[in-house]
Amino acid sequence: MPKPYEFKSEEELIEMLKQPTTLKAGQDFFAQVSPTIDHVVTSGVTGNTFRAFRKLPAQPSTTFRTWAKNYIQDTFFTLNQISDATEYAKYIDQATLSLCESWQKLTNSDIGYGRGSKLFNLVLKKFACLQSLSQEQKNILISLQHTPLDSYTIIGLRLIAPELSIPKSATMKFVETPKQYTIFQEKITAIANKANVPPIYYDILAWDMGHQSIK
Repeated sequence: MPKPYEFKSEEELIEMLKQPTTLKAGQDFFAQVSPTIDHVVTSGVTGNTFRAFRKLPAQPSTTFRTWAKNYIQDTFFTLNQISDATEYAKYIDQATLSLCESWQKLTNSDIGYGRGSKLFNLVLKKFACLQSLSQEQKNILISLQHTPLDSYTIIGLRLIAPELSIPKSATMKFVETPKQYTIFQEKITAIANKANVPPIYYDILAWDMGHQSIK
């Protein structure tokens, strides 16, 4: 597993977000086609992600995927009608709180806001690849998507945003509250706007390309 890359400055991150390789990586990701919601959920969050959840009475992958599939199906119309960042943020917050509640009931443990939002944002990232969506719907969703906050996307900001007090070993558990989550997303969005790319491209750069090693 490659080590998370710490961007040296905001200027460096902006330049890397603008790079043709980053743009192509984003285009390639969203060119994928998921035929069903079940495929979106299963491929959006792979088995390795669930290694962080151990010694639970219920299998974490099953617990999450069952909840996620049902939640997406139940809110499908709502999600596809969202057209602005405020509505989208509210949708994610409500979903994360729902997941936290469901997880607590089924596993008798606390998933935490940071970990819950990270898992759901991974699903939403792949949701934009759903075959039944129109190109317009896909474009809107891609423009609104939040960055899944994990060690790669959090540590990547450590030198850029000292006000966030990010430790060198931060993981998705570092984000504990909705307010903290919002501050991270606002920071990422501000930087992405300067690079003229969707905020989710930060995840493409820090995580997807990070696993191919950033030079």
